[in-house]
Amino acid sequence: MRIFVAGLGFCGQEIARRLTVAGHEVWGLNRSGRTAGDGGRVIAGNVLDAGGLAALGEVPPVDLMISALSGTGQSDPSAYRRVYVEGPSRIADGLAWRGSRRLWFLGSTGVYGGADGEWVDEETPPEPSHRAGEVQLEAEAALRNAGEETCVLRLSGLYGPGRTRLIRQALRMRPYLKPEIWSNQIHRDDVAGVVGFLAGREVPPPPLLLVSDDCPALRREIFDWIRGETGLPDGCYDEEHPGRATRARGCKRVSNARLRALGTPLLYPDYRSGLAPFLPKTGGGDNAGA
Repeated sequence: MRIFVAGLGFCGQEIARRLTVAGHEVWGLNRSGRTAGDGGRVIAGNVLDAGGLAALGEVPPVDLMISALSGTGQSDPSAYRRVYVEGPSRIADGLAWRGSRRLWFLGSTGVYGGADGEWVDEETPPEPSHRAGEVQLEAEAALRNAGEETCVLRLSGLYGPGRTRLIRQALRMRPYLKPEIWSNQIHRDDVAGVVGFLAGREVPPPPLLLVSDDCPALRREIFDWIRGETGLPDGCYDEEHPGRATRARGCKRVSNARLRALGTPLLYPDYRSGLAPFLPKTGGGDNAGA
């Protein structure tokens, strides 16, 4: 296929590389027009600029567009909305298509808001508890209106090379806030693997998939494991407000049963296998790799 990847950031660059290696013809878009590694051909574009997508005219007709745009770091709510809601629609409108408008969107499990540790899956009604989740839902709706064949991939917490916040938190000698919150994670390489797996199937993916690893875990469990693996003493926890953590935003467990039922492989099915390569070799500090 000829595939266009909108947004060559933390996930998008690896998705483009994997698809290229798999034999697809990949085009991508980022602000600079440059790529790192074998990620296909890249054009420069900025969805926040009214005239920033003129280069789309250089792209030949595509079979599939994947929106991996990220609004991380956008402090302006209107800019955040333009990235996620208006951006993919504008790009889709500017592309030539070989056949049907096939659009895939990397969304977020943040649309489920807060809970008391319950499991959520594709049948769970989304109830965002913050503006970012509301924008994500709006973006999903815009995608479905813009495409004839769509798939929303709701990603849980992303981590991977250069993005290992839980390790940094565990290595600090300070109380851990809200240790009973459930942590749902997915490694960046597994996101790219999921996209590559779906692109290689003869049948289209379902319209909605939750992309998370096999083992949601409490933050307390993850912190204790990290400190044990690095030879540090047990951490300390904020117990000032008992029960507060179970009512906090994001306290849910994400089921990947539908993803796994498709036969999707995961390189890092739990936090131990995914975080282990980034652990410092010795304890005692916030070392490189965290």
